[in-house]
This record gives sequence, C-alpha cells and structure tokens, in this order.
Amino acid sequence: MSASIEEELRNAGFALKALHTPRRETPLVRILIRAAKATDLEIAGTVASLFGSACQDFAVDILTQDGGRPKLEEWLGTDRRFSFLETDGQHIAEADYTLVLSAGTALGLHSLEAMIDSLRQTQALVLRALVDGQPGAIELWRTATLRELREAGDPEKNARSSGGERWVSGSALGLHDFRRPKPKLHLRKGAAATLDLNIVVRDLADSATRLDYEQRIRHLEARLKKSEVERRRLEQGLAPNRGISRARAIARKGPAYILGRLKARTRRAGS
Repeated sequence: MSASIEEELRNAGFALKALHTPRRETPLVRILIRAAKATDLEIAGTVASLFGSACQDFAVDILTQDGGRPKLEEWLGTDRRFSFLETDGQHIAEADYTLVLSAGTALGLHSLEAMIDSLRQTQALVLRALVDGQPGAIELWRTATLRELREAGDPEKNARSSGGERWVSGSALGLHDFRRPKPKLHLRKGAAATLDLNIVVRDLADSATRLDYEQRIRHLEARLKKSEVERRRLEQGLAPNRGISRARAIARKGPAYILGRLKARTRRAGS
C-alpha cells in the first residue's frame, strides 16, 4: 500500500500541523466574537486581524445580541466563514477547537497556531489569556471537551475545579487591543524567518509553580526593603563613601575654589 501525501512529506522532513493542511468542510477553529456592546469598528478590528492570520481554516460567529450590523454584513457578505448571530453563544458548533474572545481583540500572524500548540502541549482543558484594554479573558477549548463539560454542568467551573485551567500572557501569543501597537515577537533571522515564541504557561494549582512564585515575591520584597534602607541613609547623610564623594566634588571645582574656602574658614576661626 502506497504512503499518503502527508506521510511522504513527513518522511521528507516536512511535518504538517493540523492548521497547515487543506481546509475541510468542518473548520479547524470556531471563533466566537463577543460583540453585544461593541462598535462596528471594534468588530472590524478583530476581523481584519483574522484576515492576516497564518491560519485561515476558521469559521466566525459574531454574537451581536442587538440587531443587525448592516455595514459589517455588507462588508463580509461575500465571505461565508462569517455569520452574525443574536444568541448568547451557548450553541456549540462543529470544529476541532472553539475560541472565545471580545470584539476589539486583534490576533497576530501566528496567534492561533501558538494558542493551539500551548493547549496541546500542556494537555489543558481550557487555555486562557488576558489582553490589556480588553474585558474578560480569551478562552480556547477543544470542542469535544467543551461539549462534554457542558453536559456535566458549568464547563468553566468544572475545568477550574479539576485543575485543567491554564493561563498565558496574551502578549506572548501576539494578542493585543486593536487600537494599541502590536507586541514585539522575535523572528529567527535567515531565509526561513520562522517565529520564535517562548510561551510560559502558569498553573498556580501546581505546588512547585506556586513555590517558585512565592520565592520570587520574597526576593522582590527583600530588594525593595534594601532600596528603602539606602534611600533613608542618603536622606540622613549616612550613605557609604559620602565623604569621599564630597571630596571629589570639591576637587573638581579647582584650586581657586579650595583656596577661597580655606580663607573663609581662617577668617571665621580668627573672629
């Protein structure tokens, strides 16, 4: 039996991720944009960033809850990936992954890829990220996991109580408010110019991670206390080497200044 195209590519050293394969009838990522209180421009800012994403295998539900958006509907009318829904987003559509974010959040070129990689590598139930200037957290779920947890009750509560919730920095994923500058992400130099991301995933339910954070906090507190002590010493004139520093400052003013100071002191002593 002959090998498949993907197997031949893999043998040739070219391994494809799921989001780099041909599009399927069911999208890889279903994106829910919370837009109940958003302006048309905020929605458009998020949509525009999706147009620039390296991953284009997605479908988008824009949750308006406030009637039609004629300007946006006309703008996106030719792209069947986008739908406007007056729902609360509770319906779980078919897709491998489900991403929930607020209108006004812009994604970087590799944000979708970075989020999916982080979710898979940490084996988390849900990946969350905060973005400066944006309300609420971004959530990425495996759709099958989200459906399973929803059948058992509140999926967010279930994920948190089972220790399956992970948090990452939004800027590390290339996420930002569309009105603000893009975060700086490093590219390896060379013809490939591949993205070099170092994403730190924090699990505060893990005792080792919590201990590491506590040690860092204690270290920062110690540095702050030392700085406060030095500040007080300076205010009281008790800083180390203060006399040497003063002598050097006087010496830099030259012989005439020093001679004048000596004469003034001699006159005060004589009187």
